[in-house]
Amino acid sequence: MDRAFLTDFGLAKLAATGSRLTRTGEALGTPAYMSPEQARGEVSSLTPATDVWGLGCVLYEMLAGRPPFQGDTPAAVIGAILTSAPRRIRFLRPDVPRGLDEFLRVALSSRVRGRTPDASASREDLDRVLRGERPHSVRRAGARRWLAACALMAAAAAVGLVGVVTRDARQGGPASSAPGSPETPVRSRLEARARSLRDTEPREAARLLGEALRADPGRHDLRLERGLLLWALGDTGPAREEWSRVPPGSPEVGAARLYLGLEAMCRLEAGVLRADQAVPEFSALSVGAGRESRLARGGLAVMARHWRRARSEIEGLAGWEAALLRGYIEQRDPDGDRAVALRDFSIALSEGIRFPWLLCTRGNLRAALGDRAGAMEDYAAALRRDGNLAEAVHNRAVVRREMGDLRGAVEDFEQSGRLRPDWAVPWMLRARCRAEMGDLPGALEDSTRALRIRPDFVEALTNRGDYRRRSGDLRGALDDCDTALRISEIPEARVNRGLARLELGNREGAIEDFEAALQVEPSLAPAHLGRGQARLGLGDPRGALRDLTTALELRQVFPEALIARGIARRMLGDLAGAAEDQRAAARQAPERVEPYANLGQVLWQTGDFRGAADAFREAVLRGPSHPRAAEFRSRLEECEAKIPTGEGGR
Repeated sequence: MDRAFLTDFGLAKLAATGSRLTRTGEALGTPAYMSPEQARGEVSSLTPATDVWGLGCVLYEMLAGRPPFQGDTPAAVIGAILTSAPRRIRFLRPDVPRGLDEFLRVALSSRVRGRTPDASASREDLDRVLRGERPHSVRRAGARRWLAACALMAAAAAVGLVGVVTRDARQGGPASSAPGSPETPVRSRLEARARSLRDTEPREAARLLGEALRADPGRHDLRLERGLLLWALGDTGPAREEWSRVPPGSPEVGAARLYLGLEAMCRLEAGVLRADQAVPEFSALSVGAGRESRLARGGLAVMARHWRRARSEIEGLAGWEAALLRGYIEQRDPDGDRAVALRDFSIALSEGIRFPWLLCTRGNLRAALGDRAGAMEDYAAALRRDGNLAEAVHNRAVVRREMGDLRGAVEDFEQSGRLRPDWAVPWMLRARCRAEMGDLPGALEDSTRALRIRPDFVEALTNRGDYRRRSGDLRGALDDCDTALRISEIPEARVNRGLARLELGNREGAIEDFEAALQVEPSLAPAHLGRGQARLGLGDPRGALRDLTTALELRQVFPEALIARGIARRMLGDLAGAAEDQRAAARQAPERVEPYANLGQVLWQTGDFRGAADAFREAVLRGPSHPRAAEFRSRLEECEAKIPTGEGGR
């Protein structure tokens, strides 16, 4: 015969005398299992209903795998017990029977009088669960035998019962549905099938829950769950419709209003909803002292960017909703802890629905914290659940570009642009990738596509101006930069216009643009490079040397600045420094012709004809079709002619 043993008397109290076995000065109970009256230190209020609370906590943890109240510290746990209600067990374990869910709701009531009065009454209620009934005159519902056995085992552990409970359960208790019960086997199978598919096939799970709701429209717990699944699938309109159908007075109405508010808040954070549209969802719920009301006030504070107030409102609250809000606080607050935000979003994903948009948000945090591999995992997981989530595809492209996978980034940017035809950013970034790959015609095509979607896209105009300049269309480059500067005074547009002016021979106008850019952004290395090149053309090698040295201090890998500084040093007579700069430029950009040609010229001046010949030979090899290729061949022949007979030459 199975037996249950009662072994811990840490909470014992003699009912007749009121004396405690716990020593004076000690906390009466383990924080996670303390009743509200214990947590308040109201020793005179301890009754058998306090034991019922403990029974509820034990049974809840047996079913959920965690206590009903959680926190990082004992004080946080006690705060949660005093200020919030536990998450309904059916939200954590949808397969738990409704009768057992109702039993736990009553057992964990914050009011002593709201609980089952004692262990005997608790056993009677659990017997009702075994018979497929709900406690306290609630209409009957089905209950799986093994779950009922777990419930009675917990009761036995608390009140000293022995193994007859589990023996009777094994020998075949009552049927899962009493005659005439509205819980038909067909609908029960629909619910069970839906919940088994929740994580793997959420759309099919939502469909099955919809069928169950058509059979029983009063199952508002299913309505809440179906709404969450639809939200996770991106069907926000139908999700909001489900939650809006939960009537006032229903036990689920608080959760329904909370979900309406959270969904609106997330759309606001994503930039697709205005604050005045999101705030009303939380406002009606924010009045009160319950868990949902505190979460609503926390959500309102998040939307108002009142971070301290938001933290205060949700302090000590458990559940995925509280974790989601805490994650947003730490992510959005300029002084927030991004690592804590990552932890909180992970908690929300583990305890709630694995929302694709939340997986994408966590991926963004991981990428920002340097965990690119983790970010890629989150984007892949989000896309397995919602293959049309443009943000996940787009952000994966950004990470791929950072990892050097330009081809993969180009494919992802194109996909995200097609998923969101009104979104110009993917095409602008795809243009950048193609330019980095040397595909200037492709970069021009993509930037033009971005501008067709959004004609005032300053960044796309600025970039296209750069691509046009590099393609030789200097007038088109000036037009794009002028248009961008009429919309917004951004330093990058000034730099690109200055470079186009410089190539057109307007060095004074170019310097004017570079200096205007540096007034806005003094650390803009390309502006220092451009001004240095313009000063070289105006015969000011000392001013050029200062600008080009600053550019190289700001950007270590910068072959253009090394080439130009080498020229400035040669003009100033520093031939050793000039040769050093040209060699460094050749190491950074071995495909470039200019460093070798310039090095050849410097070495010719030093009398190193053999070294000069080698440099000009490299220039000829790398640029057979270069505009100055004939000049390089001529200089090579001159150098070889200067080399003493028998020591070199062709």
